Amino acid sequence: MKAARAKVVKGKIVTRARFPEGAELTVVMREKQPPIDLAREEEQAMLRGLESIRAGNGMPLHQFRTILRRL
Repeated sequence: MKAARAKVVKGKIVTRARFPEGAELTVVMREKQPPIDLAREEEQAMLRGLESIRAGNGMPLHQFRTILRRL
């Protein structure tokens, strides 16, 4: 996995990085936290989890916190 910085300008992602034609990219909006380095398997698991949440298979935050407190 490679990482590059980019910015959104007029609604488009702009970067100085060069990628080969046909390269598949995952774009993650950076917030004021340090970047994370994911292995390909971890990235795929994260994307599957996000898709599952979008499909309505998530749980409310308070329920998740209750589970964490029990651990």
